[in-house]
Amino acid sequence: MTQARAQATRMRILSAAVNLFSQDGYGDTGLADIQQRAEVTKGAFYYHFDSKEAVAAAVIEECRARLRTAFRNAVDPPAPPGLAQIIRGTFAVARLLQSDDTVRVGNELSQALGQVSGAGSRILRETTTAFIDVMKMAAAAGELRADLDPEDIGEAIWVVVLGCQFLSAAIGDDLVSRLARAWRVLLHGIVPDQSLAHFAEVVERSSREYPPALT
Repeated sequence: MTQARAQATRMRILSAAVNLFSQDGYGDTGLADIQQRAEVTKGAFYYHFDSKEAVAAAVIEECRARLRTAFRNAVDPPAPPGLAQIIRGTFAVARLLQSDDTVRVGNELSQALGQVSGAGSRILRETTTAFIDVMKMAAAAGELRADLDPEDIGEAIWVVVLGCQFLSAAIGDDLVSRLARAWRVLLHGIVPDQSLAHFAEVVERSSREYPPALT
């Protein structure tokens, strides 16, 4: 099997798994179902994956890679990391969660199956750390209230993003709009009064730049 053909087969398996996990749920999807949907032989399947858990871990890793790329692309490179970049990044992630089935399913798996090859828990830990690191830079630049711990702020922002995603998925409303509302409330607690209007405008621009996905 050539490298290009092997990669195409692997992606076909992942695409089939994403479709089935979304349609039937992880628990009700079997290896035979994935093989049949992907139209691959058992040998071709086991060339890439030795279990359903391995497939789930690969979906989570693909989700992780796409989220990282979307977040980085949302950040203006000439600008130093700070609160505005985090705001833009959260909207980019929210838009992707609504428009990309692999990201949506991978995110759901990462939360439900945190111990699948460690992939689920890793993405949550890494994102929490990334938010905290950027908030430390924002605090050093005077963007945050001086009486608050930037680590607490970074963690709180990530918790809000996860909560918005969970609630929007559960009740079927728009994640981008919900995130914008959450940011408007959150800003009042974390930025100095003189900076509130500026960052509120960042939220408005970001919500327009990453509009809700069409349904």
